[in-house]
This record gives sequence, C-alpha cells and structure tokens, in this order.
Amino acid sequence: MRRLLLQNEGVRRRLLVQNAFRFDRSQWRPVEALRCTLGLALPLLFAVLLGHPSWGVLAATGALNTGLASYSGVTRARLRLMLTTTAVTAAVTVLGVLVSQNSWLGAGAALLAGVLLALYGASGPAATTISLQAMTVLIVLTGLHLPLSQALPSGALVLLGGLLQTLLLAAVWPLAPRWPERRVVASVYRSLARFTEHLPPSEGQPLPDALPLQSAWALLDEANTYRWRTEHAELRQRLQRAETLRGAITGLAAADTDFRQIGETERVQAQTYADALARTLRQCMDDVRHGHFVPADLGALRTTLDALPDPATSSPPAQRYRHWAELVYGTLNSPVSSIPERPAAPGAPPPAQPAQGWRTLLRLPLSPLVLRHALRYGVALGLSTLLYRLLNIQHGYWLPLTVAVLLRQDYAATLTRGLARLTGTLGGVLLATLLVILVHPSPVVLSGLSLGAAFLVYALFLTNYAVFSAAITVYVVCSVAASGLAEEQVGLLRIVATLLGGLSALGMSLLWPSWQSGTVWKTLQDAVQAQASYAGAVDALVQATPENLQQSLLAADQAGRQARALRLQAESTLQAAALEPGRRRAEQRRVLFSLLSRLHANAAQVLTLHTEAEALHTGHPGTHAAQHAAALRDRIMVDVGSLRADTERWVSRATAPAG
Repeated sequence: MRRLLLQNEGVRRRLLVQNAFRFDRSQWRPVEALRCTLGLALPLLFAVLLGHPSWGVLAATGALNTGLASYSGVTRARLRLMLTTTAVTAAVTVLGVLVSQNSWLGAGAALLAGVLLALYGASGPAATTISLQAMTVLIVLTGLHLPLSQALPSGALVLLGGLLQTLLLAAVWPLAPRWPERRVVASVYRSLARFTEHLPPSEGQPLPDALPLQSAWALLDEANTYRWRTEHAELRQRLQRAETLRGAITGLAAADTDFRQIGETERVQAQTYADALARTLRQCMDDVRHGHFVPADLGALRTTLDALPDPATSSPPAQRYRHWAELVYGTLNSPVSSIPERPAAPGAPPPAQPAQGWRTLLRLPLSPLVLRHALRYGVALGLSTLLYRLLNIQHGYWLPLTVAVLLRQDYAATLTRGLARLTGTLGGVLLATLLVILVHPSPVVLSGLSLGAAFLVYALFLTNYAVFSAAITVYVVCSVAASGLAEEQVGLLRIVATLLGGLSALGMSLLWPSWQSGTVWKTLQDAVQAQASYAGAVDALVQATPENLQQSLLAADQAGRQARALRLQAESTLQAAALEPGRRRAEQRRVLFSLLSRLHANAAQVLTLHTEAEALHTGHPGTHAAQHAAALRDRIMVDVGSLRADTERWVSRATAPAG
C-alpha cells in the first residue's frame, strides 16, 4: 500500500510540474505582439516629447491591458472586450487613487472589488481576463499613494491609452477576418496530433488536452451570435469532426497498450499507424489554418490500417485496436455536408446572445463554489492589503497583487499558477537586476528594455504562465528603474512580496478549501446521463419520419451540446481533482479516468452515428451509411447502458460512508 501511495504521489507531482511548465510553442504570437507593442510605445513617446513621462506610464497602463484583451474573441466581440477593458481599467484607476491615502479604505475597496470581480469573472474566459486586469490595476494604484487631485487625470490618461490601443488594433492594423477562428480550430487538430505522437498514453496524460476543444467551441458559438459566414459553417464542421476524432483517439489510446503487448510485430504496427495518423492530423491542421477546406490525403493511413491484423482471426486486444483504428479512419474519410447552416425548427428559440457587461453579473448561476470562491478571494485581498499598509511595507502592494493573480477557484489551478508565477518572477527579477545593476543603462535604454519586455509579454502571453510572469516582471522592474527608484530594493522587495503572496494564496486555499474531489463523481454521473440522453436523441433521429424530422434534428443538436458541455466539465473537474492531496482521492483517480475514457470513446460513436443520420436525411449519405447506422446504433445503446451502470456502481461505492 505504501508503495502504491508513493507512486500516486509521484504521479501527482509530475502532473503539477507538467501543468505549470508546459510550453505551447503554437501560441507564440510575434505579429500580434508587435502590433500591441507599437500601441504601447506611442503614448510613451508622446509623453516624453511633451516633457511629462509619467503621463506616458499611465497611458501605457491602459494600452497594455487593452492589448492583452485583444487576444480573446471574434472580431466584433474582441472590439467590445477591448472597450470594456479600457473603461473598467480607467474606473478602477480613479478608485485606486481615491482610496490610496487611507489603509482601511484601500483594504475595503480591495475586498469589495475582489468579490464583485470574482463573480463577474465566473461568466467566462473573457470576463476573467477583464476582472484580473482590473484587480491588478486597482491594487497597484492603491499602493502608489498618489494625491487625490490626480484621480480623474490619471483615469483620463488610462482611458486615452486604452482607446488609442483599441483604435490601432481595430482600424489601423487589424487581424485578417476569421483568422482567430481558423487558428483555434487548427489548435484542436494540433493537440490531437501531439497526443497521437506520444502513444501509448502516459499515466499523467491519458486523454488528449480538452482546453483547445473548449476554446474552439466557445469561439465558434460566439461567432454564431454575430454575422455568420459560410467559412464559419466549414470551420464548425471541421470542429465537429475533430470532436469525433478526439473520442475515437481516446478509444484507440485505451486499446493501444494491450495491442502493443501482444508482440513486436503488433508494437511496430501500432507505432506505424500512430505516426501516419499524426501526419494526417497535422495536414488537417495546416489546411484549416490556411482556410483550405479540402479532403485530407488518407493514402498512407489506409495502407497502415490494412496492415493491421484481420479482426476475424485476431485476438480480442487486436480486434479492439482495429475497431478504433477503423473508426478514426472513417471519421477522417467521412464526407462534409455542403449545407452551410441548418435552419432552426419553427418555434425554436433564437441563439443566445453574448453577455453584455455588468448585466452578466445579475444573470449568473451563482453556485455555492462560485460564491465561496468570490468571498474567499475578496477576504484574501482585503487582508493582504491591510497587512502591508498597516506594517508600512514599501512597495508591499506586490503581496496582494500576487494573491490576486494566483488564488483561483480550485486548489489545482492555485498550485500550478503559484509554482509558475514564483518561478517566473524569481527568474525575471534576477535577469532584470543583472541588466540594470551590472550594465547601468541610461533612462532611454531602460525605456527600450521596457518596450522589449512588453513585446515578450504579448508574444508569450498564451504560451506558458511562468515565462509570461518572467517577461512582465522584467517590464515592471525596468519601468521602475527608469523612474529613478533603487533597483536592488525593488528586486528584493518583489521577490519577498511575491513569496509571501504565493504562500498566502496557498494558505487560503488550504484553510478555506474548495475541493473539486467532492463534486467529481456527481459531475461524471451527470455527464454519463447526458450522454445516454444524447444517444437516445440520435437513435430517434435515425428512425425519424419526414413529419418529425426537423424536431428530431433540433433535439439531437441540443442533446449533443449538453452532452459535450458536461463531458468537458467532468474532464476539467477530474484533472483538477487529480492534483488535490488525499489518499482516497489518489486511489480513485485511475477508476475515474477509466470511466471518463469510456465516456469519450462512446461519444465518438454517437457523434459518428449522428453524422450518418443527418447524411441519410439530408441526401448526403456516406458509403454504406444506412447499413452501418443500424449496427452502430445497437453497439452504442449497449455501451452507454454498461457505462451508466458501472458509473452508478462506482458512485455508490465512492459516496458510501467509510467503515
């Protein structure tokens, strides 16, 4: 038992390190970084020419946050997000200056703003971006002790800097239309290719990364609320195919280990098929990224598939591997419908519109977890602000600033972000100190270094949080050094305050925990139930008559969206729970991932049947679609019934009182 616990603890530590330091090279954004950095440099240059460099620093604050906000959403949503970020940043600038002279007012403002911004941030990734940026600006301005008379002028400068950045990014040098949508769908194929290249799967990553799929669906759903283009329909169909592929590849990965253990020949066959599949997925990635919606070249993949053992004469592990390999190939080879967008059924509700500003807060489904985290977040920020103010710690605002950045709703995110933040900050301080102390650059050179660091902040923003933290630390230290403050003191204080902030965030997570393990079984059970409902809806679609076809199409689509959302939510909860401490949690992890893998594998089959059923009814059937649909439907209903029974059995066992 002790050996097993040590092994599980080792897996948990490897997961922590992998999540904290995983570097995504595909998210390196030099072109976008150059555009945003120019928008940051212009207000600094104007202010220097006018003889008031401090004005440029405030305007650059608005430009910096607005530039980071430009990384989210489709074109129109991105414009609204930049304007919202600009307005919120200017408002908290005014608030921060107004409360900066009183310790209790500063702590109270941090507490109240922390609660409200945490609630608002729960509405989605874009809201989280706005909330975090607003909170950091409020904390910094509260700690600078600017005169009260500077409140409105400071807010106006921040507003002008943000508006200038918005104008430049939206009108002067905008991104190509639908480039964000292409990139996010291509990233799903890239993640599948990377997972396939590392088969058989490791214990630390038994499933393909879910984040690209979540991000892609969120972005295309957002695009659907605006002006819908034919290319959006093409991208949506490619994304549906990628979702089916993800489930099929999950099933392939589960069968891969047993198949390779049969013998050396099978090991070579599995590796050859995986290599061919990875190359095909990367070809699909490149085609989507460049807007070339053409059928993939499947010749090499077909050859490797034909070389696998004949299922009629092979062993059960070989049969299972062949089944999933054929499903992967069939998904890639399935025709794409030429229908750009299916019209909604008569009486169907209109598409949901995206959240509009603070009205979102009034419509949030405030779950106990969200409310608990919002209150915990506000209390942590208020206490840390009050602590450094009462102790009169110079530049102590880095303590609550670190708490604001690190403290997340779940323990796993706090732990991984904390490790990445601390590592990146320490590295950034050391690098900046060497540049500033040893080289002794002039203020002009320091400004140039600040702009270079700002470029890296934008370019590395989505690659890895540790390197992003290092870049933004260099930017802050060089900017402070350019103002004439002692660089040694700045670097040392930032290290100490960051360490204290990291410990405070981790301590708050442990003293006031919000464990995901307590909800993981219920979340998985809900996902399995939704999957069963989706299978039933697709079964009804297969047997639909012309009279009820439209209703069946709509019901299958709605059930599919609900099943997808709960599958990804269950996976996200399980990934977070895997990093939480506890003996019982470690022992249940293997069972949970096994059930989740079966759920994704079943989803691949249901999605395949859904596609074939639509093709049958819309006049775009694939090869032997009618014959295959009946056999696949029978297999799905058996599999989903077995999965639901096994899940309920494990849920009963896991939630039973100990002893």
